Amino acid sequence: MATYLYQWGIIHDCQTSKRIKCNVPVKMTMGQRIESQFVQVTCGTNLTLVLDSNHRVYVIGDEPKYGRLGQGDDKTIVPTLTPIKGKVPPIEFIASGPSTSILLTTDRRELWGFGKGIGHVAQPILVSEELITHCTCGENSVIVVLNNRQIRERRFNRDGFTTEWICIYELNDMNDTIRHIDMGASVNGFITEQGHVYLWGSTVPVGKVSKDENYRNVSINEPLQHDLPNDNNGRPVQISCSRGQFHAHVLLLTDQGCIYAMGSNYKVKLGVDADVPFTGQWTLIELTRTCPFKMIATGGIHSSALAVDGRVFTWGCGSDGRLGHSEAQGHRYLYKESEPRPIESLSKQVLYVATSYYHMAAITGS
Repeated sequence: MATYLYQWGIIHDCQTSKRIKCNVPVKMTMGQRIESQFVQVTCGTNLTLVLDSNHRVYVIGDEPKYGRLGQGDDKTIVPTLTPIKGKVPPIEFIASGPSTSILLTTDRRELWGFGKGIGHVAQPILVSEELITHCTCGENSVIVVLNNRQIRERRFNRDGFTTEWICIYELNDMNDTIRHIDMGASVNGFITEQGHVYLWGSTVPVGKVSKDENYRNVSINEPLQHDLPNDNNGRPVQISCSRGQFHAHVLLLTDQGCIYAMGSNYKVKLGVDADVPFTGQWTLIELTRTCPFKMIATGGIHSSALAVDGRVFTWGCGSDGRLGHSEAQGHRYLYKESEPRPIESLSKQVLYVATSYYHMAAITGS
């Protein structure tokens, strides 16, 4: 099966060599012939990374600052999908923050990275005797999970790492393990195999708040348990945290394909009652009772999800084309979708979806 990369939102147009607002998904040009299939995609600010079935990593983007495009300098832009530079070992998983990307090797013993805080070329940032079972990164730090139990973090600024690997949490229940973890711009979270949900960060959306969302001034430094209600809609299997510094929100996906939302409903990005400005409790998105999903991806002022049938749904703010709907043409801030809506022009079977604050990307199969 042939696979392709599509992007929309604020992206680089290789024909005009300019950054444009693309309201509908467009297929990206390959910098070279690629025989393998694409298996994963991740988005940072003005960059997209793709992993193929031969464990190689490709990049496309037009913002080389901090070396975030992995081309060996901070000047070279990449208008077509191109391999990152350097002698990188076979990679199994990729993740991107706004300006930094990390690569987990197939043996799960080494974590590589490039971009802000690391360098212009991919290099190892952790060599572990223990298995690195999960990893994610944000604006100023990288997080790994060792042996499905212990969460470690290493922080950086634009000049490099400022700490060593610090243990920030370890599961006490020996019968439970970490299933999935995600890092947002201001809220982070993970879920366990037993279905427990934990959140932490500078804008954890829990509790009662006023209309001005003053919850964002309360910082929670240690993961706080905040489980789903027991309403027979399944156990959580994936968590996705807001890519925006303000108006934080979180999505949860269950093993039955249902999606729950919590946090700020700014720009109606929760996909629930549009008149509700904020919820500190997990709230079911009603559409997902009848249309099951298999992947979620939160932006900053929008949300997205991949349905079991291969359609991509988006909702929230459609400015800059981030929702992928043609109706956004000519609108900057007024166009919104209060409920999940499929992207009609993305008619091919979608295999994987990812988002940054400003753009989205999807892998499709023929």
